[in-house]
Amino acid sequence: MEPISERNLLINDVCFYLSLFRLHKSHLLLLSDQKEMGIGSVTLSNPSLIEGVKTSSSSYTLFGIKNKIANKLIVERMANLLNTPVLLLSFLKTEMVEENFIKPIMSCLNEMISILPK
Repeated sequence: MEPISERNLLINDVCFYLSLFRLHKSHLLLLSDQKEMGIGSVTLSNPSLIEGVKTSSSSYTLFGIKNKIANKLIVERMANLLNTPVLLLSFLKTEMVEENFIKPIMSCLNEMISILPK
């Protein structure tokens, strides 16, 4: 399976690897600070069920306890932008305050999605 988009992002001397895959009516997002991807924390988000109304998506942490707030924000944003369910596998070994990497990762994800074919 080939990713539809990949990026590397350097934040505070830590390289983050992002890979986005298209599945059947859904997407898979891999986020890691290691060259090799792992499972780590798993979070699922569904987009809003009501079209035309700006409501938040719902997310569920399936397992994992690291970076729960960051994972929730990232996966909900992706589900809203892609309008499909998104499964996030977040494998982060480096200890870093979530506030330091959420915004740059969100900006990078916005760029990744903006260049995807419709």
